[in-house]
Order: sequence, then structure tokens, then C-alpha cells
Amino acid sequence: MEREQIAESKTSLAGKVKDILKYHVVDSTALMAVSTPVFAAFETYCAGMTDDNSLHARLLAVGLTYAGMGRLFSKGLDVSRKLFKIKPETKEKVKQIHDATYAAAYNLAICPPFYYAAGVRDPEQIALGTAAGVGFALVVGGPMGYAVDAFRDLTGLKKSERLPALVERQNSKTKRGLAALLVGGAIALTAGVYSSTPNNQDIQYQTPNTQQVEVQDSR
Repeated sequence: MEREQIAESKTSLAGKVKDILKYHVVDSTALMAVSTPVFAAFETYCAGMTDDNSLHARLLAVGLTYAGMGRLFSKGLDVSRKLFKIKPETKEKVKQIHDATYAAAYNLAICPPFYYAAGVRDPEQIALGTAAGVGFALVVGGPMGYAVDAFRDLTGLKKSERLPALVERQNSKTKRGLAALLVGGAIALTAGVYSSTPNNQDIQYQTPNTQQVEVQDSR
């Protein structure tokens, strides 16, 4: 009898760990899909960071998110929603305001050490990046919370009342395909940001082509 109880306990524990890992991966992917292109654009176009610094920061963000920060954010979001009594029937506007406020508070605590770890040493850039993180959290925090709920539904983890009826009616295979399409779109958008940054354009403009070098040598 004791052996059976031990076996059931191990099976239950393994199931819980598996569920935690599933939620972690899905939540982290949802957060990165929304935040990566937005922060890449701000860091390079507004905060004055080089493409290398910004890319380093984004790669570090992805690494930290999948290392556990993504689950920390989403779990904290769930706890905050419960604390402030945000329920499925709560108005969408209230959900958006709550998620944005939560994301802003989270970024205020996380951004300064994050940018320092990413190699940014200019206090002004760190302060600007942090202010941007808080400001953008107020803008994208709502969509990030929505993305977490949406990706959980699309991957079959947890139903969400927030998805459009047309999407909700689709089968699980179609939903997973849509999730993959959204991730691919985020990656393509981020790549487009870096290929069109002022830094990149300046380099292309300043670098002489082969014909120019040959003309200069002939003189």
C-alpha cells in the first residue's frame, strides 16, 4: 500500500513539474513575441543604443526570460490578478489597465540591473532605457497580458474568453499553427527593425564601395 502511494505521489509530482514547464515555455514565448520588436525599435531609434548593444540586450532578455524570468512575470501577473480580483467576466478595459500597471512596476525593478548586465554603462542610457521600459510597459503591458492568455489557449493549456470567436472555434492544430505564425512574425519584425536602424543606414552610407576605392587609388 505504501509503495502504491509513493508511486502515485511521484506520478503526481512529475505531472505538476511537466505542467509548470509547459506554462513557463508558453508564457515566455508570448512575452517575447510582444516585447522584443518594440524594445529593439526604441533602443536603436530613440535611446541611442548601437545595434550591437540592443541586440545583446534582446538576446540577454530572451535568455533570462527562458531561464525563469518569464515564468516569474506571468506567475506574478496571475497572483496580481487574483489579488485585485480580475476575473474572466471583468471588463476588458480593466484587464488592460491592470496588466499595464503590473508590467510597469515589474520593469521599474528589473530594467536597471538588466541593462547593466547587458553591457550598457552610460547612466543616462540606463536611466533612459529604464524610463522607456516603464513607459512602454504602460503601453504594451496590456497586450503582453493578452498574449499570455492567448498563447495559453492557442497551445491548449488553458481556455481564454479573450480570444475572438472565430479563433476560438478552430481546432487545436490550427490554433498551434497560428501561435507559430505569430512567433515567426515577431522574429521577422525584429529583424526588420535592425536592418533599417539609423546605425545600419549610416554604416551602409559611409562604407565606400569597390568602385569608389578603385577610383581613389587611380588618382
